[in-house]
Amino acid sequence: MAQVSTERPAVRRRAATRERLLDAARTVLAREGIQGASVEHICEQAGFTRGAFYSNFASKDELVLALFDREREQMFTVLRAAADPSSFEGLDTLDAVGVIMDRFLLGQQQDREWYLVHAEFELRGVRDDAVGREFVAASRQVRTDFEAFLTSALEALGRRLTIELSHAATIVMGTYDTALREALLEDRPIDLGLLKGTLPALLLAVTEPVG
Repeated sequence: MAQVSTERPAVRRRAATRERLLDAARTVLAREGIQGASVEHICEQAGFTRGAFYSNFASKDELVLALFDREREQMFTVLRAAADPSSFEGLDTLDAVGVIMDRFLLGQQQDREWYLVHAEFELRGVRDDAVGREFVAASRQVRTDFEAFLTSALEALGRRLTIELSHAATIVMGTYDTALREALLEDRPIDLGLLKGTLPALLLAVTEPVG
């Protein structure tokens, strides 16, 4: 008899354990910071033993980087779905970018916990320790992925950039990051008027129709 059926539940249990540890790390890192968070606290939050932790991650640093990778992939999954060309077919550029923003913000909820964790990553990057260097490399990949997404989305809209791609990415990412930071600092919802009014106009100003 094939043993696949007996192995699959174990694989699912291991994946579920890993996800619970990542969820717990997210909460503990936001509360205590990367430096202050311990493996013990993460295990307590997840309801697991240290043995369960070390059967999934070699160290806290490995878990921290795995958490960043998971959150990055989830964000881009939402972003790619938001920019599905079928959702803005027939709309002009301003309205189409507005639709993309609506769909992205609906799927990517304002998240104070992750903002705190991400800020911890950035501090480690500035300090230039081992984890910080890993974060810088991962952050560069986020930038590369976003630039590829931006190019693809503009192509779907029938437009191309008139400025450097990296500059356009800085404008878009910087505007969103500033709006999110101010919303969290002031304990209010993110300014949709700023994002839906400013970003489409900015993209229109730095692009031109293809052909």
